[in-house]
Amino acid sequence: MDRFLVAAYRPGDRPRVWLQPRWAYMHAHPFVMRLDLSQIGIAEDHGHVVGVVHPEEHPAFCFLQAHPGIAVVKEALVDWALHHLGGISQSLGGEVIGIWVPDPDPGLDAILTERGFAATTQREPMAMRALNRRLPSVILPDGYRLHTLAEEDDIPEVNRVLWRGFDHEGPPPEDEIPGRIRMQHSPHFRRDLHAVVEDAAGAYVAYAGIWFDPINRVACVEPVATDPEHRRRGLASAAIVEGLRRARAEGATVAWVGSDLPVYASLGFTVTCHNTLWVKRR
Repeated sequence: MDRFLVAAYRPGDRPRVWLQPRWAYMHAHPFVMRLDLSQIGIAEDHGHVVGVVHPEEHPAFCFLQAHPGIAVVKEALVDWALHHLGGISQSLGGEVIGIWVPDPDPGLDAILTERGFAATTQREPMAMRALNRRLPSVILPDGYRLHTLAEEDDIPEVNRVLWRGFDHEGPPPEDEIPGRIRMQHSPHFRRDLHAVVEDAAGAYVAYAGIWFDPINRVACVEPVATDPEHRRRGLASAAIVEGLRRARAEGATVAWVGSDLPVYASLGFTVTCHNTLWVKRR
């Protein structure tokens, strides 16, 4: 699958693919263990993968990717999804099958419309930053220190900052730690591309990760989190910039993030396209 996504990539301001670094992050994330990976759909041509339909986080919502020039497999992948994928969505109020579509894709739109799907108002912004432009200088406030996980990697602190940074209530549960360890054992996880900011007491209070495709020289920013008690101090920006700086030193020429939050705009990211969720109710 890595080779397929790397080969499917085409440079430009619209990724048109489920970027390999995003795939790498998803497969390293603990939520992948909630998915039945035997249900994913893979199209092959003479033993080579030419298409895939695969849930990312929730079994009801899928990404569909065909190799450029072999769009004919999209129809078969949609039919596979209809027969093998889907699930209950609380937000949509019932059993559904959803497919994320990069805008615009008239061919895939037509296939989905014919099979009873409808475009929703849910859109995921995709923001890009060229790395040949100067990265901004970010100065940490007094009392904070920036480093990568290659220099120091305190797993309980990683767990704490990610738990608190995504606004979960209460103390971080210890049963989250095996999932953090699992992520760091991914063959695509680079400790030197994951930066943290710690406070004067040594607690991790901001985190930014970079996943990198060295063949296409593409970086993806994921995840980014700041402890609520330390927000609005430029800590996440400092961690992101450090990760991007290191990715650029490794050869990255462009970075992507699936967000339009102001922090990314302030660092030079521009939303260039969207993914739209198409849904069919069961």
